[in-house]
Amino acid sequence: MAVVTTLWLVFTSSAVKFQCLVGAGLFSCTEYTFYTMTVEDPDGTVRVKPFAGRPGHTTVHQYIMNVFYIPILIHGYHTLISSTFVRILFFPINIWILEIIEGYTIINLIGYNAAWVYRGYDAFFHGTIKLWYIHYWFLMGAALELVVLPTVLPLTYKMFA
Repeated sequence: MAVVTTLWLVFTSSAVKFQCLVGAGLFSCTEYTFYTMTVEDPDGTVRVKPFAGRPGHTTVHQYIMNVFYIPILIHGYHTLISSTFVRILFFPINIWILEIIEGYTIINLIGYNAAWVYRGYDAFFHGTIKLWYIHYWFLMGAALELVVLPTVLPLTYKMFA
């Protein structure tokens, strides 16, 4: 983890560091809200049921992992794929790669994934990904590409110019 921290500190600009901190915080808020708006059945099926009594949830583990991974999730992804439409189309795969890398990193560091564990017939890689979430990842990809990034990225670069 020390190597990753050093690489992140050395190779990311102040603007990107700020984007990572804010982006990880925004995802934590999104995850917390999603959790309060859904219920999980015993078989792992997740259904939308607003304010059904399930308390909001997120973890510091996931926040820290997201801080380190956001440069890859956003900037690496943009470097590989120039088309906004194609980035939205493949965003679920981008998220599943993030979940596999972050999930197994946490498992290797502390012995289990303290950030999340998906259940059900569509959960794979020791519960680090859930295929059923594909439509949520499409929506998140569209919101990120069409609203958040066009607004936030230029602003952060101006802040740290």
